[in-house]
Formats: sequence, structure tokens, C-alpha cells
Amino acid sequence: MSETEKATDNAAQANASTEAPKTRETFQNSPEDAKYLLAEDNSVNQKLFNILFDRMQLHRQTAWNGQEAVDMYKANPERCRLILLDTSMPVMGGQEASLLIRQYEKENGLQPAIIVGMIAYSVGDGESDKKRLQDKFGMDTALSKPVRPQQLQELIDNYPV
Repeated sequence: MSETEKATDNAAQANASTEAPKTRETFQNSPEDAKYLLAEDNSVNQKLFNILFDRMQLHRQTAWNGQEAVDMYKANPERCRLILLDTSMPVMGGQEASLLIRQYEKENGLQPAIIVGMIAYSVGDGESDKKRLQDKFGMDTALSKPVRPQQLQELIDNYPV
């Protein structure tokens, strides 16, 4: 069984026994050092990302939907330099959240954050989805889920914050 499969099994078991809080900040030692924001409505996916972020020793914040992500960004933009947005979430999806973040940055003269769309289902190699998210919603790039550890590492390496 691969590391990812083990993590998925462990996260699924943990999810069955606990209910996640509505909004969760990083559980790392110094949340004020967080530079990453994850917006993901699936608790199993959140746990998998948290495992990956922990292994990379990266501080982050977590939101359950796009509206929470926008609110967290507006409250402290310097703590949200790379934002991972699930494109399909309740309340507000990643596309709308990306547009609102870009609008807020423009209105306030802020340096743009790196916004990454996370797509659950992608057609072909995902390049057309990636281009659409870039052109229409102001995202910098996109990842197809499930995101593998090496994909997240490459993203972090390519977009240092």
C-alpha cells in the first residue's frame, strides 16, 4: 500500500469518528507564520493536505468554502501568499473566490497572491481546464485531484512565498 493510500485510509477512519470544526487555522507552532491557505470542503482531502503540509513543515490556514477563504484573505493578506482553492465547494466555489480576491487586491493595491485551482475531474491532460481557470478566473495554475505529494512539492518549489 502506497503512502498516499495509507494516508487516505487513516484520514477516512479519523473522519468517521470526528466532525471537523467550521474553520480551522493551522495547528503548527506559529500560525502567524502561515503563508498558505487551503480551501477544501471535503474533510478527507483536508486531512490529506494537512499531512502533506506537515511533512513539508509548511504553516497554513484552512477554510471550508470559498467565502471563508475570501474572508481569511481579506483579514490578513500577508498570511495567504499561496492559495489552494477547490473549484467546487458549497457557499462559494473557488472560481468566484478567486475573482473576489483579485478584485480586492486591485482595489487595495496589494501584491497578487498565487492562486491555484484544484479540479476534481479534468478532461484529458487538464490543460484546457487550467487555461480556463487562468483566463476567466485569474488563477495562476491548476492541479487535478487527487493531488499527489510530488505535485504539491513541485507547486511549492515553482511558486515560493
